[in-house]
Amino acid sequence: MLALIVGCSGDDSAQNYPIPKKICGVEAKESAVKPLLPPGGTLEEQSRAEVGETRDVGEQCHVYVDREEYGNAKYLSISQDREAEKSDAVVEADRGLHYRNLDSLQLGGPVTSAATGDEGALVVMRCESTEAASSKYPYLVTEVGLGKWALNPEDPTARRAHLQAFLRDYIPATAAAKCKQ
Repeated sequence: MLALIVGCSGDDSAQNYPIPKKICGVEAKESAVKPLLPPGGTLEEQSRAEVGETRDVGEQCHVYVDREEYGNAKYLSISQDREAEKSDAVVEADRGLHYRNLDSLQLGGPVTSAATGDEGALVVMRCESTEAASSKYPYLVTEVGLGKWALNPEDPTARRAHLQAFLRDYIPATAAAKCKQ
């Protein structure tokens, strides 16, 4: 488990904490991360690995803003799982995650499918490294969740564009960092 708490005092409508250079262990540009984080005074990252019977190691990471002891709707989450078979991100985001206002997104590279919705995004990629490709679990599925604070944005079109910009920055870095394994 990794935790980082930083903050400053000030305006309740501003991000009074430094924007992290890494999100869940993967480098990300401040310009891609900042629009997805809510206003607040403190930021804390918490990660944990999971081992399942039908998949390789999965990982969940939350970046909380002004975390409260019993739940917090202000966060950015990244969940990653290794999968044995390719899945369709749009179908999974619709049926399994029940994302609203789904759009397919083309990211290129190892990404086989990607979808964005009001609640976040789902990306499926095939890891091409020799070790990953020969593994029982060659696919890496990444879910980006925005938390309840983001459900009713003032400008849904702008928020969707910010989410897509984040994916275009974060997913190639994720492939480089996570597909080696």
